[in-house]
Amino acid sequence: MSKELIVVLKKELKRVFSDKRMVFTTFILPAVSIALIYSVMGIMLSKYIDDVDTHIPNVYVQYASDNFENIVKNNESKINLVEIKNDNEISHIKNGILEGKKELLIIFDKDFENKIENYKKFERPNILTFYNPSEEYSSKIMRVFNKDIFPKYEDSIMIRRLGNEKYIKPFDINKENEENKLVDSKKATGKDLGNLFPILISIFLFSGAMGVGMESIAGEKERGTMATLLVTPVKREVIALGKIISLGIIAFLSTFSAFVGIVASMPFSSRIFSGGSSSSEVLSVASLGFGIKELAALMLIMITLVGVFVALISLISVNAKSVKEAGTYISPVYMIIMVAGFSTMFSNSAVKVWQYMIPVYGSVLSMKSLLNYDISFLEISINLSSNIIFTAILIYIIKNLFNNERVMFNS
Repeated sequence: MSKELIVVLKKELKRVFSDKRMVFTTFILPAVSIALIYSVMGIMLSKYIDDVDTHIPNVYVQYASDNFENIVKNNESKINLVEIKNDNEISHIKNGILEGKKELLIIFDKDFENKIENYKKFERPNILTFYNPSEEYSSKIMRVFNKDIFPKYEDSIMIRRLGNEKYIKPFDINKENEENKLVDSKKATGKDLGNLFPILISIFLFSGAMGVGMESIAGEKERGTMATLLVTPVKREVIALGKIISLGIIAFLSTFSAFVGIVASMPFSSRIFSGGSSSSEVLSVASLGFGIKELAALMLIMITLVGVFVALISLISVNAKSVKEAGTYISPVYMIIMVAGFSTMFSNSAVKVWQYMIPVYGSVLSMKSLLNYDISFLEISINLSSNIIFTAILIYIIKNLFNNERVMFNS
């Protein structure tokens, strides 16, 4: 590294680190705000899930048998059964379900038990259910009845007919098999974190470089200080590299700050990263069990991705005459970055090798696959090489633009 490049680097870094407001907004505020936001969101989500789990629903039934009521009362879920004695109540209950004030209405055919006992003579009896799928209380209790209570009631009827429970069940599933769930806890944790972590990291990397990057190049062009810098004896290629490298350092530190904020919020926001799972186990980065190789690979992916983002932002800023114009050009690029990140959330198909070569998208895929322990050294190498080549091409274009008087002097 030449002395001239070191001088430019020091100048750019000093400009940021000597500004207390910029230090706060770039390095401190992301950690604090993200930790606070995700913690509050996690606490609110946990309260919402716990509220749904502990809520005791009112289930209104008409013409239900004692056998059915006993099955409901013996169910693990606490349910308050309310018997309907007057047909005029049904319309009121339906309106309550529609408005989200009541949960479930179940109406059995009249003489339901008699029809069950005389099934050879009568048509099969019917059970009507009314619930509101848009209300969590209502949809949850409906799932309980469909998956648990109605099947048990049906089994009890078949036992009465056949005389023995063994006759209605031709086979058992997982009888005396306590190890039917074969899951790697590291991969399970990585899969949960892998849905959001890579997306957040890519967004934080880009946003961390965006504000400083526009100010460093487009801002100096707008104020006229860039023209003063360009007439110094320092080569323009050195100035360009100095700005790009300093922006990369700042963006990486800003992302690290955001990463610290995410980790700090983990005890409260684990359900966000687990997709709202009601599991009591708290997700944490430590539970991934990453070794030195995995951490080094993750760090290299992030560093090369920083290079791509910084080069993109610098290229846009060089072609802009002001910070406002640069922001206008960068906004659609930011949207593309977000789309590339979120698109990996909705894909469960096997990742093809060539996909790791796609800038940004390939890096998000690499981080996701790394968290899932489902990536090889070759695939990581392909992604790193692609990022480096893409960054080098952009830097080459930027260096040429720095030598273009018309571009650099806004003429």
